Formats: sequence, C-alpha cells, structure tokens
Amino acid sequence: MTTLPIARSNAIWFDERRFQTDKRPWFGEWPNVGGGDFAFAVVGDRCGMATAGVFEGALALLADLKPDFVISVGDLIEGYWREAEDARAEWEDIDAKIAATGLPFFHTVGNHDYGNDTMRDVWRERKGFEYYGFRLGDILFVTLNTEDPPMELSDAFIDIIKRATANVQGDPANADAHMQAFFQDIMSQLSPEQLKDMAKIDLAIGDEQLDFIGRLLEDNRDAKWTFVNMHKPGWKSDNHPQYARLLEMLGDRPYTMFAGHLHSMEYTANGHQHHIQLGRTGGHGHGNGRGDENLILWVSVRAGVPSYRVIHLDGTADIASYPPKTHAQHEEA
Repeated sequence: MTTLPIARSNAIWFDERRFQTDKRPWFGEWPNVGGGDFAFAVVGDRCGMATAGVFEGALALLADLKPDFVISVGDLIEGYWREAEDARAEWEDIDAKIAATGLPFFHTVGNHDYGNDTMRDVWRERKGFEYYGFRLGDILFVTLNTEDPPMELSDAFIDIIKRATANVQGDPANADAHMQAFFQDIMSQLSPEQLKDMAKIDLAIGDEQLDFIGRLLEDNRDAKWTFVNMHKPGWKSDNHPQYARLLEMLGDRPYTMFAGHLHSMEYTANGHQHHIQLGRTGGHGHGNGRGDENLILWVSVRAGVPSYRVIHLDGTADIASYPPKTHAQHEEA
C-alpha cells in the first residue's frame, strides 16, 4: 500500500504490489476540504443504452452546483468492445466531457467499462487501477472493483448488446420498443437456467483486492464514517462469500455503501450502516417509478455524519427552455 505525496489527512492508497503505474482513475485537483464539513455528488449509470444528453446535462448542473467532488458508480461507457481502439475512442469522448467540468471526479469500474480482457487492458492503460482508497479528514472512501476478473460474455450476446445500443441511440423516440426487442433477443439465445442466472447479482472481487481493502480498513480504524463504492450491489448478491468477507472486515463501523448497475434508486438503513443503490444518470430506465428517473445524489457530510438529497434531473431545466413572452401575450394572460 502506498501513499501519494499529499497531506496525511488527504491520503490516497492503491495496491502498488499489483499495479506499477502513474495513471489514476480520477480527474481534477484534490478536494480541498481540510478537516471540516463537505459535500459531494454521486452519479449513477450513464450506460447501457445511454439517452443522449442526459449525462452531459448532469455534468453541466454539477459544474454550476460545485460539489467538492463527484463519485461515479460505474458504467460510464457502453463498452464490451472487442477492439482496443473502439474502447479508447469511447473513453476519449466521455473523459473529455468530465474533465471539462473542472470538478474532482472519482471513477468506479462497471461491467460495461470492464466487460472483457480488452476493456480491462484499456482501463489500466488510461486509469491505472480499479480499486483504491482515500481519506478526507476523518472520512474514509473505499472503491472496489466488482468485475475482478472480468466476466466475459459470448460473441452472440455481445452482438445483441451492440445491435440494441445502436437502435436505441439511432432512434431514441422508440427506445422502449428497442429495449423490448433486446430482451426478446436475449431470451431467444439463453436457456431457462441461463436466464435464471442472469437475474443474480454475480460479484467478482479477487483475493488480492480484498487483502488490500482489509489493510486499508485496518489502517483507518479511527475513521468516523466510511463510504464504500462499488458497481454491483453486493448486498443483493445472495450471501456471496467475497461480499461476506467484506462485511466482516467492515464490522460495526459506520458506513454507507453506494452501488449502481440496476438503474433504480433504493435506500435502506440499519442504524449507522446505509445501503444506497443509485438510479440512472443517462442509462435506459428499467421501470416507471420515481426511483427509475434520471437523477444524481447529493451527499452532505457534517460533523462526520452524512445526509442525502436526491436531485431528479427531469425536474431541472435550462433557463433557455422558457421562451420569452411579448407584451401582448402578457396582457392576454
């Protein structure tokens, strides 16, 4: 475990025994919060089957609101590319948009970002590593990779995903119909047993990663609160042994877990241990409830304790969307 040359209260750690790199999975200046209160935003899945402009609108809003930093729970790109150049091009596009906000932005790897060996190699080429930790004052942040190792899909399955993505992006007005065709294609390719397996939250958190997380947690036992970021919600993984080991390491410390993947907002709390599944921030909706809308999460940390506010993007608008009225129109009104 290594500490970058910054103040002890603002420390970053990564697994230098596994990764020798000068690349980093974040953008911007280090958050300057000292040991006091601060606020950050969490964005949900931009993909799969992104709706054009939604994530970009969220970035514009965050640039105006100016949180101290932003955390992503993964799936920023459609991914699942077979060729490295395709993956690089998609990352170049979204990374430029994120960097343009000027906000510190921390990545969490998702299955779309990291869905095969090619995607893994491009991630490491650009961002260095996938799991890490940092500390702001008395608050610890831990970011996991739930795709360690990547869970490769068949070529036939990838072809279905690529076809559906092209249809949704090329004809967004009929996105729901294209998604329905996508699910029908999947059902035609898979056996009933495979379909049943697809409904499970299947984690992959390697032993080296868990060893690193264990050391990180042990070295920061004095943290007042711990935020754990992952893409797939481990608490829905049906007693997965790797997740069980993570819970054992966390013990009774106060924590919040963030995850994405399912494109629907959920919140549960058991005393001072909170689980938040982020809704989508651009990805296609999987339902029609309030939690299925496009949103971002605003987290305020005061005296070492978090509070949460959900900002629904469909309820915000640019001022230019309100056309001016003429004097005559005002009189008629």
